[in-house]
Amino acid sequence: ARSWLWALALISAPLVLCCSPPPDMRGLQNLERAYEDQLKLWTRQDRVYSSLDWILTVNATYLSAEFRRAFGSQYVSIFGIDPGKVDSDLEVLATSVGRGHEFFLFADASDLGWNNFDDRDSVWRMAIWGGKDQLGVPPVTIHRFAGRGPNLKAFFPFINDFGRSYLVVFPLEQANGKPVLEPESGNLTIKLASAFGAATMDWKVSE
Repeated sequence: ARSWLWALALISAPLVLCCSPPPDMRGLQNLERAYEDQLKLWTRQDRVYSSLDWILTVNATYLSAEFRRAFGSQYVSIFGIDPGKVDSDLEVLATSVGRGHEFFLFADASDLGWNNFDDRDSVWRMAIWGGKDQLGVPPVTIHRFAGRGPNLKAFFPFINDFGRSYLVVFPLEQANGKPVLEPESGNLTIKLASAFGAATMDWKVSE
């Protein structure tokens, strides 16, 4: 049924096929402007369709050093405690740093069985690129969050009541020992590919 509704939306707004809208940041949250600006700066969205059938919407936030500083400041401003002392989805994001290129992903799929990035038998293959001549590098870890708690939704307003959230960590180096992020490129690209289509998101992370 949800797939049918997306088909209607495509018919009434055909431009959606050629340019994805920015992620929806609206919500009841009351966050600082500095954090919201960083969230918008480092978040990308893409959608996958098969003909007129909606398959997947994915939002990804690159956990850059700048974003982490804003995130940490916002966390302390709200809660006034050390996130390392609390064990929940929000605190996992606040304390996971230095392991590689890290992203917070939220995905909504027409078939919940396809929203399983962390499963070995997932229909999706995920990889990162940091240069034009590279082979894609798969994640080191994909952690699926247990739920969609109100605090997590407040910090990431594009979360809805249907999808799933993930913390995805890619290595800093390729298999050949060279860095994933090539200095002459300064770009990172994530691609989620399947036989039904692919979602691609790009970040300019250095000059």
